[in-house]
Amino acid sequence: MNIIAKQFSRTFGFTLVEVLAAVAIIAVLISLIMPALHMVQRSADMAKQRAQFHSIEIALEAFRADFGDYPPSDDVGLNAYAYPGAMKLAEAVIGQDGFGFHPRSEFRKDGKADWYGDGIVEPLYLPDVDGYIDGLSLTDDEKDALRRENLAIRKGPYLELETANAVRLQDIYKTPLPSGLLGERFVLCDMFRLVKNNATGKRTGMPILYYRANTSNFEHQLGGDNIYVHLDNRRIVGLENLWEGTVEHPMAGDPAIFYKNTLNPNFPTREPDPPDPGFPGRPYRADSFILFSAGPDGLYGTPDDVFNFNKGE
Repeated sequence: MNIIAKQFSRTFGFTLVEVLAAVAIIAVLISLIMPALHMVQRSADMAKQRAQFHSIEIALEAFRADFGDYPPSDDVGLNAYAYPGAMKLAEAVIGQDGFGFHPRSEFRKDGKADWYGDGIVEPLYLPDVDGYIDGLSLTDDEKDALRRENLAIRKGPYLELETANAVRLQDIYKTPLPSGLLGERFVLCDMFRLVKNNATGKRTGMPILYYRANTSNFEHQLGGDNIYVHLDNRRIVGLENLWEGTVEHPMAGDPAIFYKNTLNPNFPTREPDPPDPGFPGRPYRADSFILFSAGPDGLYGTPDDVFNFNKGE
């Protein structure tokens, strides 16, 4: 009986060497599979980002059809208030409160304008401005009629809120925000879901930067009469990754990265004499706008940045 038991044990048992060999093989297989899975996930994220850019482009073309031009992208609003291109993009395609764009907007971060031409600035986005309607001597029916009138004037939203990935800036970065930025304003975030939303706890992306082309200019370099101006989003690019620590965006320290990454090498604007290989040329999308995602690493100015054009690389 003992002999049979020993034979049974030898037949079905594993030695320590066999177990370690099996573990090693599994570890090798995992090490081979993980990079492949990572590449698949990255490709999926890039496809989602391209699709989001396409949706934003359609929204901006609809805005242009209604108002004759793309929304501005300069870094300030009226009275030099900080209101960068990323925030103006969000206002144009969804409105400052998600109920659409008010055609009387002056692209101010406070959402006000001289609506009636009487020299008095008033909030345009009533559903999102606490206390404004309640401060008027109106009945509840009159207040409701005012809200309905305000919403009826709006255009859009040009982008579906479910696909816009619109997030308040203060829900991405720690507060208080520097440089006079109003954290309550929306930005459209990319699809890489690197950041944890402070309000919902869900993962979201980094702000998409928006630059409108100045078609009356012809240069593309740091300084000069540029078609695109890197300063349009300098306050957002200047924010360190406060959600992560104190990591500085490379483009904040070297704005020339923007011009290098958006340069179309096939179409120089003019050739100096003698020829200079580094002479600035024509940017991609010189007649419209540039959309700019920080990419999978969440840093503006690194090789994985994503734009709404193909570099042909």
